[in-house]
Amino acid sequence: MKRIALLVMTLVATVAAAQGTYDEAALKAFHAEREKALLADNGWFTVSGLHFLNPGENKFGSDPLNDIVLEYADVPKQAGVISMDGRTVTIKAPDGQMLTYNGKPVKEAPLRLSESGRPADLITYQSTSFFLHFSGPRLAIRVRDQKAPLRTGFSSLKWYPTNQAMKVVGTFTPLATPKLIQSPTILGDLEPFMVPGNVAVTIGGKTANMEAWKSGDRLWFVFRDLTSADATYPSARFLYADGPTADGKVTLDFNRAQNPPCAYNPWTTCPLPPAANKLPVRIEAGEKRYHSAATSDAAVLRK
Repeated sequence: MKRIALLVMTLVATVAAAQGTYDEAALKAFHAEREKALLADNGWFTVSGLHFLNPGENKFGSDPLNDIVLEYADVPKQAGVISMDGRTVTIKAPDGQMLTYNGKPVKEAPLRLSESGRPADLITYQSTSFFLHFSGPRLAIRVRDQKAPLRTGFSSLKWYPTNQAMKVVGTFTPLATPKLIQSPTILGDLEPFMVPGNVAVTIGGKTANMEAWKSGDRLWFVFRDLTSADATYPSARFLYADGPTADGKVTLDFNRAQNPPCAYNPWTTCPLPPAANKLPVRIEAGEKRYHSAATSDAAVLRK
């Protein structure tokens, strides 16, 4: 009888454990992929500058008297001139010099944004490169440094322990017509995002009707919660979810909530959460702050 009772207890425990299992291996792989993407040659940890262009000529180089100062050992003191006329941007090398433009030497060329699957035109030195970038309505050049201190000094991301209660199922309600909104970024610019609908969900005993943004075939939630006061990035975190099932259900796994680029890097721009996604609950799941509380906000780092 004791053996039968033991077998029954073991079976009950096994079934209970199976019902409450969480795919820890998949989450661990997600963490590893996050670090790999951030540290890649085109990852956010290589971004090392954001310089807004003024109409007319913008002289650039490592000399501190340039309009755009690129303080990198492989950038010449007088590296050239970037001219902006409306949205038309061209770049020209100094007399007697050439630029490496999309991998080829040129004297002068257009500097174009990424569009229709074509990458942005790239100016390359040894470990430094830059390309044209939009921040809201403003044109800038975004700089990458393969030897950036943020990349070379990487110390691993920080995550909450797995919290099964923070994997929840909500109900998606589509809008009659998806709407295009203009959301503010941490720099005060407005960026366009498409809203296909909202997801009604209960998190930590609190109900919310979260605004979903479209990200390819997935839903994207930019949100903030009460942990932003002391444990997570103050401005926002990102969460991506698969689109709704046939019955309108959406699974939100906050264990996969991740920091936006601005949580690490002061030279990136990120959207702020809409009012519906400011959640009055502590979501103790997903990624924590990377920097200390004193330096975690990119807006502070820019001052």
